Amino acid sequence: MSKKDSENVCFWLPNQTAGKMDVLTPHKMIVVFLIQEYLRLKKTVTDGQAHAEQPHQIEVSAGDRKRFCMLLLKLIQYPDLPYKELYGLLLSPEYGVHPVHLEEFKKLMKLLKTVGIDVMFDLYNEIDKLIMDNTASFQIGIVGLYLRKVFVTMDRMSFHEMKDLYLATIAYYDKGMHAIRLEPGSDANYTDSDSFRQPPPNQYTPIEPSDHGSHSAKWSVKQSELFIAQQSALLKENEAKALPPKELQTRLNEIIHDRPHCSQAYFLSYMNNVRVREFFGAVHALQRVFDRTPSAGAPPPATSAGASEGKDYQYSSLNLAILHAEFGHPRLARACLRECVMLAQENGDPTCLQLAHAWLSHLEGHCMPLPDKTTSGSLFHATSLHILSHLRQGSIAGRHPSELFGLLMVNDLLNCQRSMMDLVATGIAERTALWTVYGKHEQASLCAQLLLNVELKSLDKTYNGNGICQVLCALVVRLAHLGEFGHALVVLQHAKQRFPRYPQSRDWHLTDHYVSVLRALYRGRFAEANAECQHLHSYDPHLALLQFAHVALGRQDFGTAETFLVQLLADEALAPLVRIRALLLSANVHIHNGQAKAFNQLNAAQMYAQKHHLQYEEALVNLHLAYLLLTHLHAPKQAFAALKAGLETILANGPLYDRARALFLFARTLVEMERHGATDGEEGGEEAAATAAQLQQLTTMLPTFEEAVEMFEKLECYSKAKDVYVYLARTYHELGAVEKRNRYSYRYRLLEEQYPTERQYLNVFL
Repeated sequence: MSKKDSENVCFWLPNQTAGKMDVLTPHKMIVVFLIQEYLRLKKTVTDGQAHAEQPHQIEVSAGDRKRFCMLLLKLIQYPDLPYKELYGLLLSPEYGVHPVHLEEFKKLMKLLKTVGIDVMFDLYNEIDKLIMDNTASFQIGIVGLYLRKVFVTMDRMSFHEMKDLYLATIAYYDKGMHAIRLEPGSDANYTDSDSFRQPPPNQYTPIEPSDHGSHSAKWSVKQSELFIAQQSALLKENEAKALPPKELQTRLNEIIHDRPHCSQAYFLSYMNNVRVREFFGAVHALQRVFDRTPSAGAPPPATSAGASEGKDYQYSSLNLAILHAEFGHPRLARACLRECVMLAQENGDPTCLQLAHAWLSHLEGHCMPLPDKTTSGSLFHATSLHILSHLRQGSIAGRHPSELFGLLMVNDLLNCQRSMMDLVATGIAERTALWTVYGKHEQASLCAQLLLNVELKSLDKTYNGNGICQVLCALVVRLAHLGEFGHALVVLQHAKQRFPRYPQSRDWHLTDHYVSVLRALYRGRFAEANAECQHLHSYDPHLALLQFAHVALGRQDFGTAETFLVQLLADEALAPLVRIRALLLSANVHIHNGQAKAFNQLNAAQMYAQKHHLQYEEALVNLHLAYLLLTHLHAPKQAFAALKAGLETILANGPLYDRARALFLFARTLVEMERHGATDGEEGGEEAAATAAQLQQLTTMLPTFEEAVEMFEKLECYSKAKDVYVYLARTYHELGAVEKRNRYSYRYRLLEEQYPTERQYLNVFL
């Protein structure tokens, strides 16, 4: 065996410390016995085929071989099992072995007790012979590697250690057989397919505590490394398929018990603690990474092993610094970052060095720009993250949309060329967010559906990270805006099941509370909306204050609404979208108070929207301006001009509520324009003709009014539907159309009986 091969199997070479040696356990010996009997059976079958005249020839089907190979893979890769569960696997439908193989194995186990320790020495010679006879297949196979590891370990064992292993194996076998005999039905209980159920693929059967002294290790080096690598990848890419936090911590505690110097186990424990926001345990796990002492008398590690350990230390230092920075401990964070920078320089890791310098700059309060160009493949990830961060800052600072989308195209090309699936998903999620900011809600919905339907696979691993959660939440909000609350709830439940843990859970929690506030406002349930706003405040204080003001305005509590809005607008760090919405609500407060200051608020909101290229928000400002001109200044022509500027944008991209308001206001404006024109040109006998023209115009716009009512009722916003009926009944009354007045009065009465609304809540534009 070459030195390079030996490094890969974690064995006796000088570059391995004593702490990394595998311990031969009774479970591993049982697996060797199974392999030995299978190879004997295989040889018997081969010899029988060579001498076809022999009667009672044994046949081993392809299914038998496949089941045994899958059984070996499970027994080798998974931690040690009690003998009772191992025996159950031998009889199970999925992993059951050939009857002759099982019978020979049972005979060997009984022989183990009667013959004595000689069986162990015979096994040592048998393994040597098996390796020599199957050199070709054992060079690269998992079984050959496993047997070579057992052979080398047994070769280094003293007679006393061999005796202890033999006694432990006998005790392991006796304990398992005793448990099997205590169960009714004995072997039949295992062969029943209904009673023997395999755990899910990502679940592990709990291991009973062993009582075999020094041979009680459950996890070998390779088993623990495989388990840690699998769970780390799942936590990063698809947390829903990883083990639950409690069970994962139990497995990690077992690994740490068997391999106390395994730094990867401590780091995975840190990730698991952060997953459930157990930050005290996370800090403790990171500190345990540094609390390792090499075994006494062990040779120093070779260069490759030393570099690996150094990388473990440097990323642990970086994460410990991040935790201290988040907890407000800058002095401790700087100390950890200095150590991280030193280790990253020693190991030549530019990615870790860039991350450490970025956090150091953050603590010092100044910005450290990333290099404009880089040829290092390890820095492409950091460059892509820098571009995404620049996009977010640019949208807040008012950069031109074409510039931001051009930069996003470059970023998408960079990510796709290198198959960085996490950044591809994050880039599409960022595109969805940008379209939402600029009011193109249909484009945002298309981007979200694109990400949810695309196959994000790299090396047979499907990405399921933060970008997916963000577009799911965007889709929930879009469905709620369209009045599809049932579908929104289905998508929200899917997001909860797919991302059950922090930090992704924060996104769907915020979305859940926001949609609940929105629906309660539509229904006029202001007490319920207030309660949801209080929950929302924990996740987004600015959005919660905006909704508090919305609720107060809906209740016509204008003093409380103004208090919330003044507090909100005084914040310099307020996002442009929230600031414009706050200015619109403030204008509504001034409108209902009869103050001319509403025009100033609307003008300020319009200028701010134009400055930040927020086309949809500008259309909303025009909508409110048209409402003010129509209802308070009685200038329908000027109102129509203002409404026309933003009507197309709202009808093409707006939520259902905004579209219904726009249609209602558009129809009212045309009717009022006809009435205003008739009043201006009214002379003697032309009064009847003017009334007829107004009735004709109102009849023409009835489908638009009805469409607005349907939209409001779909949103369960019955108070707004009543506003439409009140306007139609009043207008027909003024025009002398008694029959139609009574019709809409009756429809109002029916709706009021089903969904009563207090009178002061009516005719609030918001």
